[in-house]
Amino acid sequence: MRETYLKEFKPESWVNMVQIYQERYDQVDPAIRAKVAKSKIPKEIQIVLLPDMGEYLLTWMDKKVPALGHETPSDYLKSEEGTKALKAAILRMPR
Repeated sequence: MRETYLKEFKPESWVNMVQIYQERYDQVDPAIRAKVAKSKIPKEIQIVLLPDMGEYLLTWMDKKVPALGHETPSDYLKSEEGTKALKAAILRMPR
């Protein structure tokens, strides 16, 4: 799955998504933002996912996800290519 997502990754699409979600992220409870900020989740991924997932984001990061080839999002974050692939997968997530 990583290779598929990596081929699809378009940095400009990711930047646009982060910009779109920034305002919603700013409206998330500051206590929740602070809790998630202590994690190893990259800030841009927090911005995009936290408004919809809330604190569940912390749990989701360590769950095996079928769409990620039954790997965890945290597994993807272990490399630069994996991080790009995860971002591409996030772009595909239904909203």
